[in-house]
Amino acid sequence: MEKHTKEGLKGSWGRAELVEARTKRGSGTSAPVKEELEVYEEFFKTAIKNKRKTRTLVLGGTPELRDLALKYGSETIAVDISPKLLLSLTNIMEYKDSDNNKFMIGDWLEMDKFLPKNSFDVILGDASITNVPFEKWDQLFDILARLLKKKGYIITRQLTYNPSKKLKQYDEIIKDFNKGRNTIFGLVLEFGFYTKLGKKSYDKKKKIFSWKTIAEELNTIKNKLNKKSLADYENLIVHAKYHSSIISSEKEFYKKLRKYFYIRKKGVIKKLIYSHYVPIYLLKVRK
Repeated sequence: MEKHTKEGLKGSWGRAELVEARTKRGSGTSAPVKEELEVYEEFFKTAIKNKRKTRTLVLGGTPELRDLALKYGSETIAVDISPKLLLSLTNIMEYKDSDNNKFMIGDWLEMDKFLPKNSFDVILGDASITNVPFEKWDQLFDILARLLKKKGYIITRQLTYNPSKKLKQYDEIIKDFNKGRNTIFGLVLEFGFYTKLGKKSYDKKKKIFSWKTIAEELNTIKNKLNKKSLADYENLIVHAKYHSSIISSEKEFYKKLRKYFYIRKKGVIKKLIYSHYVPIYLLKVRK
């Protein structure tokens, strides 16, 4: 079964061990870290300005993003394909009992069938686009643009591939990690993109990044991580072995994106290496 079909995503994201791994949040996971959430908040305040009543769509169940919108009193609707994952992530939210906290089970590529157009002030996502086949990005962007109000915004973190970046040695990446210049998520990304492993883990033509390939190969580095980092790594790998991501170069991403949105800001956490190719974007709809 293809992982990027509706059936494939629903099945893989609903696995019990994956759900358990995803509900563990913080710096040792793939979730946005504190500094990234501060960028999200800055961009969110820019998007809602001084509006008293707003409506936010969240692509997926990411609890940090839903809590951010709810913190500012926004009616928040999360849409995800996996009921199990969505409910589990809802249960760990700070504002899970808020009347504004709503969620729906559904396919992002079908949201125009069950959500009204021109109805959202903001759409939030965390690398959500990488779950959609590259050839369907135009379809997704078109749907998102139609769901947004005239002056609406998208705020999302997006994984990109830099084809000109030089390859690194494993020890160099681990050294940067131990110095606090990367998270465990960033460490795995660096290995998958910018070492000799990249030939196996990333298909440049199909734009498929295989986390499973990295998980299998990186068993060799376990003895180079401390106890906490090893536990974080093991938790991330639980998710990784079932998942692959669709990742393009920034140039290819921009080419599709700019048909529907203006790039207003790009947030990068300078001290974190991976953030330079996993930035947070503030995008204004073209209407």
